[in-house]
Amino acid sequence: MKKINISRKTRNILLGLCICTAVLMIGAGLLKYIHTIDIHTLGRRVYVYGLKVSGLTEQEAARKIADTFNNRKISFQEERKEIKSVSLKELGYTLDENFLKVQLKTLKQQRDQERELFPPRRDYRILYRINREESREKEVLNSDNFNNVERMASVDAAIRYDEEKMAFILIKDVQGNQIDNVKLQKYTDQILEKEFKENLLNGEVKIDLGIQVYRQPAEKVSVIMENRLAQMNDRLEKYRTVTVTYTFGETRETLDQEIIRSWIRTDNGEVSIDRQAAASYIQNLADQYNTMYIPRTFRTSCGTDVTISNNEYGYRIDEEKELNQLLSDLQTGTDIVREPVYSRTAMKRNGKDDLEGSYIEVSLDAQHLWLYRDGTLVTETDIISGSPTQERETLRGAWPIAYKASPFTLTSEQYQYEIKVKYWMPFVYGQGLHDASWQSAFGGDRYRTGMGSHGCINLPEDKAEVIYNTIDGGYPIIIY
Repeated sequence: MKKINISRKTRNILLGLCICTAVLMIGAGLLKYIHTIDIHTLGRRVYVYGLKVSGLTEQEAARKIADTFNNRKISFQEERKEIKSVSLKELGYTLDENFLKVQLKTLKQQRDQERELFPPRRDYRILYRINREESREKEVLNSDNFNNVERMASVDAAIRYDEEKMAFILIKDVQGNQIDNVKLQKYTDQILEKEFKENLLNGEVKIDLGIQVYRQPAEKVSVIMENRLAQMNDRLEKYRTVTVTYTFGETRETLDQEIIRSWIRTDNGEVSIDRQAAASYIQNLADQYNTMYIPRTFRTSCGTDVTISNNEYGYRIDEEKELNQLLSDLQTGTDIVREPVYSRTAMKRNGKDDLEGSYIEVSLDAQHLWLYRDGTLVTETDIISGSPTQERETLRGAWPIAYKASPFTLTSEQYQYEIKVKYWMPFVYGQGLHDASWQSAFGGDRYRTGMGSHGCINLPEDKAEVIYNTIDGGYPIIIY
């Protein structure tokens, strides 16, 4: 066989043709591959929120994006140590895969219109929708699931009474580390919302737990509390130093510091006076010094003692008003000297004696009247009192003279009379002292024999004048 010699030039030409053919075949295959990728997937060099989805269909990309989001780790840390970790899905957060498919389809359509042979890397931020299962989140973030760390309750600031210091002191608030479920969930949601805006898919999310999720003290030290502390100690000091002295004429009763201190109560961070104890003290005071509406023992001018049961003359302490006044006085920190608060008062008193030698005395049996002023007999006289019948008898008892008038007209529709007198001094229920010029004599049994009055005490005119000029309204009259 004849050997064929091929020149080097020819060989080079043939080799070049082979290489070109191979390159064309490879290029054709590559173009076909690129075309297939671009037609059936999202394309080449495609990223969504930093996640590579090149060569994936919308469905595959949606699944990858959703899985990446759902599996992101959430690390809860305290003092730089992880105390709990969960995935977003376990926490109740998931990406809506169907919504992603719609957005990725729109992205593919956009890329189909911008198809390039050698596209640059592009990172897209598409719309997304996060589904949140709040009940699941509440369950995972329950504070009971974080008790692998020793927890301490917060301590409220408070005002407490110190027995040793005998004063109120301020207990400062202490911040604990017990987790508040609502705060933890709210804080977690805030962190994740910010994270999703900045970085939807990549990396671990660290949530540092601190004071922002701890249960706060309900009461914290404040200027208001400090001012209240000062006010309470000031009130306490005032209670301990005040005295109240009650005057009953020259007689005095002092409520001293020892008694007042026994009333001080320091319960529940408050300072107060035991109202019941103070009320009992006032009641005892009233029992000793009330002279009105209680039977009155009276030494008569004849030297005998009588008991006046219908006693409407004297002093009576208003216990409720006196209690309120006393509680107010105890807050002043100054010594108080005063009379009690009365509901009824008389002309004057010294201790339990509310007459002090100034009174009108009438004996119905003796038909006689005595007028005393400051212990001295001013005048005395026989009288005529009411007829001894149920309708006309003079009432027995003790009263103040209501007022005096001169002259005065006495009238009665019942007995059909109208009489002028010079001196009128009523004491109770229309009965009073007055002159009686129509009486020819006084005393004895005249009141029994038809000359008795309709209840008034008839007096000789000259004696009525003396009495009238000696007394004023409020002067006591005792009839027995």
